[in-house]
Amino acid sequence: MNNNKDDIALQDYKDDDLAVVQTEDVTRDVDALPQVEAIHKGVTTQLKSQTDMMTIRQTVSAFRRTVAVCVAAGVCAALDGYQYSIQNSIIANKGFIRQMAPKGKSALDPVAVSTFGGLHAAGNVVGQFLIQYLSDWLGRIAAMWMCLATLALYISEHAPSRVRGLLIVAYSMWYSFGILMGAVALKVHRDADPYDWKSLIYSQFAMIGAIAVVYMFLPETPWYLVGKGKLDKCRKTLNKLNAKVPGYDVEQEIGIMAATIEVMRLADIEGKRANGRFDIFKGLNGKRFLIGSYPKVLSSFVGLPVFSNYSTYFYQLAGVADPFLATVIQYSTQIVAVALDASLVDFLGRRRMTMIGFTGVCCGMLMVATIGCFNYSTPELGAALVFAGVTANFFNNFQTSTAYAYLNEMPEQRFRARGSGWGLAYCNLYSVMFNFVTPLMLNRWNVRAAWLFVCTGIPGTVLAFFIMPESSRRSPAEIQELFVDHVPLRKWRGYKTNVERDLEERIARGEIVPI
Repeated sequence: MNNNKDDIALQDYKDDDLAVVQTEDVTRDVDALPQVEAIHKGVTTQLKSQTDMMTIRQTVSAFRRTVAVCVAAGVCAALDGYQYSIQNSIIANKGFIRQMAPKGKSALDPVAVSTFGGLHAAGNVVGQFLIQYLSDWLGRIAAMWMCLATLALYISEHAPSRVRGLLIVAYSMWYSFGILMGAVALKVHRDADPYDWKSLIYSQFAMIGAIAVVYMFLPETPWYLVGKGKLDKCRKTLNKLNAKVPGYDVEQEIGIMAATIEVMRLADIEGKRANGRFDIFKGLNGKRFLIGSYPKVLSSFVGLPVFSNYSTYFYQLAGVADPFLATVIQYSTQIVAVALDASLVDFLGRRRMTMIGFTGVCCGMLMVATIGCFNYSTPELGAALVFAGVTANFFNNFQTSTAYAYLNEMPEQRFRARGSGWGLAYCNLYSVMFNFVTPLMLNRWNVRAAWLFVCTGIPGTVLAFFIMPESSRRSPAEIQELFVDHVPLRKWRGYKTNVERDLEERIARGEIVPI
């Protein structure tokens, strides 16, 4: 941002009326930092770390302690995936059906199935509405004890920019592994004792205990601590994690984080976007919110509810001989998809991964819908149906992990917890709807219900082509600049930001030595 804009923003900040509206809970001790003082004086300051110029391999090697923290947090996602799998597939368990089916019937009431899935999604919405405030008030760690949805936010605020996408996707990989564990447990249990379903529910408590042990050793995120003015705690965390990294300057990194937050704060004041409860939905922040949420919203419209929420139920209604085995196959390929996502997300980029994923899902759903027009009870078409379903689920998960990256990268830093919480809640409003209606559609139209997702998924994918930006390898300050300067969303890849130019000039002048 140029000096004139900074001067205007500073004058606005001093204005009494705007100062009253401004309610950001930040200790202003950060004003004493040289980088923040420079911002207030209208002097260009460094907003991008030289560590962002390292290769992926160099970053992982140098910041191995930080990476280990992110991986440990990601492992905890396995519990969420496990319980998600158990809940969504247990409705095909014989013992569960015998216990829950209407008296005198051998099948579950479709309305009860839709209510069962819908209430789970509704619970997610309530939790995600509340957790954003707890996350900002009590901290990321305290919020994680209450709601696993905050794991991706925690990882994004710890991870170095160069491998942020990789580590967020690694979280999704552990989540997918937990789903596979649940599917395998259901399959093994079906073969050993098909009428026992309570043991599967009880098994989730062992994983909760394992997660509690991990949580006790996780440090608070540096971005949260700087945002709250807790600089001493941030120094302690960064020294513990990164002090042994050659050339790493803790004070410089704290200054970059503080200056980035201050630039965003002043830009909001300049645009008369203070820090009200709903300002995240207004103006430029509203645009960032909708873009960050879009991939996850579109997931529901391309068929995620069928092959993620009700896969076993779908294969059972479709007449597949062993629906649990089909689900295990599907979730096994899901891990492959997420692994590919993790290895390619920082190479191909978020936008390309998103477009490849949604295009593949639409092709898979089109195959499912077409097969539904024929007699898929034959062995040949039955196998083709499973293949089509696995294909759709594979490509959905090929981009689903990237959706979490968008969700946490698009909001500005001051609104990141709020953006993640509101974003997940907003996305899950669609999940609530589809969790209620999908079982009813499957029961009425069976496989032909896929036509609905074909008709909504294809236009949604076309829209994604025009509105999804490329945010990989970008620092929060760069993403802020790209939005404020209204750089066309499709042209972010390869665009040289002022923040990036400033870093290169400082290195050329010898002010900064590349790590």
